[in-house]
Amino acid sequence: MRIIAILVSMLLMVSAAPSLSASLTGINIAGGEFGGLKAVYGKNYIYPDSAQMAALRSLGINVIRMPVRWERLQPELGKPLDPVEMDRIDSVIDAASAMQMSVIIDIHNYGRYARQPLGSVTVPAASLRDLWTRLAGRYRDNDRVIFGLMNEPVRIGATAWAAAAQDALLGIRAAGARNLVLVPGAYWSGAHSWTRKGALTSNGEAMTDFRDPDNNFAFDFHQYFDPNSSGTTGNCVAPAIAEKRLAVATDWLRQTGNRGFLSEFGVSRAPECEAVLSTALQHLAANKQWLGWTIWGSSAWFGDYHFNLYPLQASTPPQLAILKPFLAVEPMK
Repeated sequence: MRIIAILVSMLLMVSAAPSLSASLTGINIAGGEFGGLKAVYGKNYIYPDSAQMAALRSLGINVIRMPVRWERLQPELGKPLDPVEMDRIDSVIDAASAMQMSVIIDIHNYGRYARQPLGSVTVPAASLRDLWTRLAGRYRDNDRVIFGLMNEPVRIGATAWAAAAQDALLGIRAAGARNLVLVPGAYWSGAHSWTRKGALTSNGEAMTDFRDPDNNFAFDFHQYFDPNSSGTTGNCVAPAIAEKRLAVATDWLRQTGNRGFLSEFGVSRAPECEAVLSTALQHLAANKQWLGWTIWGSSAWFGDYHFNLYPLQASTPPQLAILKPFLAVEPMK
């Protein structure tokens, strides 16, 4: 009887745990996108240090999304990458790789360069291919580096953006890189609005024919759970509404046979948001279309910002405890 009781107990433990489909589960490390075009490193913007990354890795996180500014990596369009800035990026990647963590290089520019939109006279769409061709040549031998083509493209239509993204991906493959590529949509890349029909072509329509010769990409979605999906407030909608927002993208991915990655989402510390975060993570874990996710965000410079998940704060953010059962790997000691 004792053996039966033990077996029953084990089965209950297994059934209580989420069935994980996501293989990349992690967090955004904010700081590299801070400051303006003349920002000074260490004063106006910063990259994560090894202590921050080690603290996150100890929780079981296996991927970090690192926002960077295009203008800092490539001070002139069509010209070489800045060696000093790239050395800083390399230091983060080397430290993460030593901890068995992947790094998403996130060009955090909203589809712009020096405040001018991609596809304009001053920033031709081919400029994005040039940037990613150079980055691909640098990181093609490190499969722990993931290429995030662009954060939340705006001021560019879905059709024009899809063409620019396709060209950038083909540039990456032509450079010999087989790294995972994350492909966002236009209009802030919202999961809830991916298939929204109206006067403009939806992302779902524009991305229908997107192809990767190496078949190693995922569509990159963002989704916040405050009333207007902007992530600008600490309020949360009901859990059912949160799941409905994600389901728009999930259904499209299932219908088109594609994979998705939720690279930005999050909730505040408000008690009513705990169930929302849990529901969102359960949805991602239960649907095999989702390759992974990175929650927003962690920075020593965020202070009391309601989304701050910096692990070395005086008080541990409650969201981290909710994340724990959904992380794809065991904590590293």
